[in-house]
Amino acid sequence: MYPDWPATDADLVPLPQCIGPKLEPFDFQGPQQIEFLEYIGEGLHAHVFKIRILGQIYALKLFRFVFSDSWYGPPPYTEFDDAHHEVLSALYNYTEPFSSECRAFGRLQEAGHEDLAVKCFGYMLLSEENEAAMMAQFSKDYFDFNGDMNHAGYGNMRSCYPGKNGRDPPIRGIIKEFGVPDETTPKSFRKTRAPKMLRNIKKMQQLGIIHVDPATRQMINSKWSDFSTAITVPHFLTTPELNPHLTPDEISLMELETFKLSMGDYTEFDEHISTWNEWQEVKLSIRAFHNGEGCQIKYGLRDKAAKRRVYTFVDPRKYDWRQGPVSADSPVRRKLRLKPPVWFYECSSDEQTAKLSDPQKLNPAISWGYKEGFIFPRVGINMWDKSPLTLAHPPSYM
Repeated sequence: MYPDWPATDADLVPLPQCIGPKLEPFDFQGPQQIEFLEYIGEGLHAHVFKIRILGQIYALKLFRFVFSDSWYGPPPYTEFDDAHHEVLSALYNYTEPFSSECRAFGRLQEAGHEDLAVKCFGYMLLSEENEAAMMAQFSKDYFDFNGDMNHAGYGNMRSCYPGKNGRDPPIRGIIKEFGVPDETTPKSFRKTRAPKMLRNIKKMQQLGIIHVDPATRQMINSKWSDFSTAITVPHFLTTPELNPHLTPDEISLMELETFKLSMGDYTEFDEHISTWNEWQEVKLSIRAFHNGEGCQIKYGLRDKAAKRRVYTFVDPRKYDWRQGPVSADSPVRRKLRLKPPVWFYECSSDEQTAKLSDPQKLNPAISWGYKEGFIFPRVGINMWDKSPLTLAHPPSYM
């Protein structure tokens, strides 16, 4: 499942190995020589270091071997064992945090919109020598690569799926530009960066990237830095053509989930602004939705259909992922609209409309299975009452 130790540079292929955007390996121009300068800190999925390579300063994000409930898709309480190896391996390439970040940065690069995020220079697999040097240098800083930040060191997740020769897989990393977090410059965020954050959410969704966890902690030099939760088209959630065996009920369920997660980026932005205002003297008035109150259409309420209509600002499924990448030598890049078409969703009931209009009800509701080479929605948690959800017409191959 995880990338294995490379025998030669030829083994360092673009990742992840699935349909869609990929990230190239970092070019060390020879042996992997890294000078670790400072331990910056940790997040839910990774540790971050300030490093120097060939005289240049970078930020290095080294990913943990996290539990399956830290990524989108696996059924609840999925164990890292032989019984679940097949489904986890299939989902890994699309939604495990390292893969998610590789795909999002790969999309920005291939579409010619790298300016929406910090500069990404590629992924790397940390050598045994550099891992040993890092652990020795920062022995006073307790950090573990097993589990997420909330359960660090709980279980030896790294050893669950060893490589071909039985060794634990290498620690995976992504090398980025080093910069100043926006959290340390609140005045600048207030004046210019909050509106820019909202504009960039719309731009990224036009590029087929959703579920981006908008917050100032994500921003470095006023640009996005973290895509470990991102879902990038084509994806088993957003792209039904990846599985020709899907039923109409399953496709409808996937559309609803995609709508929820797309809309969730804006409701999370509004919630972040509300939290920001609680701690700052000068308040921000910008909101994605009117007064930050949700996404229900406020007009035509005598019309029953209008009452059941909700909206979000971009349909990420419209991104043409089959179009080839922009040439590195070309000034042309994918065109984005200043005001893209609004995505309207017709709810099936007043209850569904009310739930979709409540930001607290927008968590993922589908879990996924894998059989005969295809990923399919299987059993999840009902988004309305948290009860088990089973599809009305399971596919014949389940």
